[in-house]
Amino acid sequence: MKLRRYLICCFVLFLSSGFSSHAAEAPDYVENHDTLYNNLTVEKRGTVVELRARSRAGEYLESAVDLADPLRLVVPYTRSLFAAAFFEPKPTNVLMIGLGGAGFHRVFMHAFPSARLQSVELDPKVWELCQDKLAFNPTAQTPVAVMDGRLFVKRNRERWDWLILDAFRGGFVPPHLKTQEFYRECAARLGERGVFVTNLHQDTELFAADLRTIQSVFPHVFLFQTHGRGNVIVCALKSAASDLTRTPDIAALEKLNSKLASKLDLDALAAELLPFPAELASKARILTDDFSPVEFLDALKTNNTKAR
Repeated sequence: MKLRRYLICCFVLFLSSGFSSHAAEAPDYVENHDTLYNNLTVEKRGTVVELRARSRAGEYLESAVDLADPLRLVVPYTRSLFAAAFFEPKPTNVLMIGLGGAGFHRVFMHAFPSARLQSVELDPKVWELCQDKLAFNPTAQTPVAVMDGRLFVKRNRERWDWLILDAFRGGFVPPHLKTQEFYRECAARLGERGVFVTNLHQDTELFAADLRTIQSVFPHVFLFQTHGRGNVIVCALKSAASDLTRTPDIAALEKLNSKLASKLDLDALAAELLPFPAELASKARILTDDFSPVEFLDALKTNNTKAR
C-alpha cells in the first residue's frame, strides 16, 4: 500500500513538473472560414495565431497574436500605427475601423489604460474568431461594433483623438473607405488636435492617389514607412497649428508614457518618417465617391515596376 501511494505521488509530481503544461497546450492547426465578406485562414503555430484573408492574388496577413506574450506586436506595421502619439500623445477616445486580431488593442490599452478604444468590424466572423482563436477579451473600454465603418462614422457623433483606418479585404481597402467624401467625414469627427491614421501600400498607382486624396482634406500629412514591409502609415492632422508639425520629441514622449516606451522603440519609429512625395502625389487623381477605381489602381505597379 505504501509503495502504491509512493508511485502515485511520484506520478503527480511528474505531471506538475511540466508534462501537464505541454499536454494542455493546444495543438497547431489550420482552419478555413468562408464568410459573406472574406475567405479567412486561421493558423496556429506554437503560441502564435495568424489571421489571413485569401483572394485570387494569394493570402494576406491581416493580424497575428502571440498567445504567450499578447503585448508583443507580431505584425510590424501595427507598431507604426503608434506614430499618432507623436502628434497627440494623450488620446482618451480612439476609433479603429478594422478589428483583425486586436494585436494593436492590447498594447494600446497597456499604454493608455484610462482611454477608450472603439472598434468597428464589418465581418461578424472576424469578430468571432478574434475572441475564440486570438483570445481577445473586450471590455467596456474596448467595445466592438459589427457594422460598416463608414456608416458608423456617419451615424456616430463622438469626437475622436485618433481615428485609425486599417480595414483590409484580401489586400485592399474597400473603395468607399478611400474617397475624399469619406475622409471629410472622418475629419469632421476628429477633435481639434485629432489624428487620422491609415495603412497604405506604396508599390502601386493607388498609393499616389491615396496621398493626393488625403492631402486634399487634411492640412498636414506625415508618412512613416515600416522598414522592409512595404507599408506606409499616414498620420494626417486636422489642425494646421504649427506646434503639431515640429520634429517629434522622443524624450518628452518617453517621460510622458513609460509604458508605451517599454513596448516600442520610439527612436526607431521616429526614424521611419518619410519625406512627403509631393511630385508623385501631384500627378494622381483624387478619389471620390463617383471615381474610386481602387482595385484597378492597386493592380498597376508604380512606374510599371514589379512589386517588391
